Amino acid sequence: MIGNSNMITPIVACNIYITAAASHASTLLSLLRRAQDHCRDLRHASQQHNKRDDKHASVAIVHAYADIPYDRSSFHLAGNADCVADVASRLICNALDEIDLDIGNNSHPTIGVIDHISVMKMRKCTDNIAATTAKQIGNNISKTNIVNLYYYGSACPNNTSLATVRRRTSFFNSGGAIDKEDNHNTEQEDTTTKRVAKGSCTIGTPANFVENYNIRLTSNISFEQAKTLTQFVRGRNIETKGYGVLGVEALTLPYGREKSKVYEVACNLTSPKVGSAEKVQAQLMKWIDKQRQELCEINTSADISKYNYDYFVEKAYRVGTTENQCIDVLSKDDISLDDLDKDAYNKFQDLLL
Repeated sequence: MIGNSNMITPIVACNIYITAAASHASTLLSLLRRAQDHCRDLRHASQQHNKRDDKHASVAIVHAYADIPYDRSSFHLAGNADCVADVASRLICNALDEIDLDIGNNSHPTIGVIDHISVMKMRKCTDNIAATTAKQIGNNISKTNIVNLYYYGSACPNNTSLATVRRRTSFFNSGGAIDKEDNHNTEQEDTTTKRVAKGSCTIGTPANFVENYNIRLTSNISFEQAKTLTQFVRGRNIETKGYGVLGVEALTLPYGREKSKVYEVACNLTSPKVGSAEKVQAQLMKWIDKQRQELCEINTSADISKYNYDYFVEKAYRVGTTENQCIDVLSKDDISLDDLDKDAYNKFQDLLL
């Protein structure tokens, strides 16, 4: 049983981030449908050859997400390492073949059509298996000769972190990530990188299962204020400034709309078991208290009740999956997985359209 303590087969999760959304809706929906069909074929094949412990999935599309203002979509897979590598490789190569590079107006930082691929170990899996899976996917992509690949984590010979690898690309100088006060911009982009049709891609294996959590602020909050929240949740500020959440990496991004511009603090939770979304939310509440106090000091006659949670925050939400969510999906039978596929497709379609 997947998720059972006696499980032998190692399983991984794979997140694939694509720089495309509404303008490529039909293509993205087709990519999802074909990937779901591919997973279903692999599940049936492994069941016929007795490669599955019981009726539990060897691979599945756990979630698909699209964010129109960021012009960004993501596919989230989980399952047997070999099957995940197979499905992910075909999905990515199809996307590279069918989606053109257009990253000029993105508010989310990006470096290519397939911006980032993350292979994460789950229960009973080792760093080596996750790294091998990432390299297998990378080798399949490299055959196209249209993408520059940057490996990170245990998939990289030097176990270089994702943040460090991204500094070798244009990531921190693209989209809305530009911040002159942030030392991300002090390193030069790798000038030896050749120009290729579909841009670059970071691919690798983080030390833990990484979760994503975004905090979208209201139009009441300026960019300068939003940056103070980013500082408030960043894990690297714990020792130097006394606040932050362990393992949290954060960026302040403009979330553009037709009628208004608001800002988001996009968080990567690199150690979610100790630096959880709940702890980010708790730190957000402390930031709100601080902002409320400062506003009342500026305007002593202000009604403090006006500065409630909704004054500051439009939405705080997860993006993608958790490890437990992946385990739960892989524990479902074939009928339940068919229902999950339909639900994932319909939700993805709603987001795109």
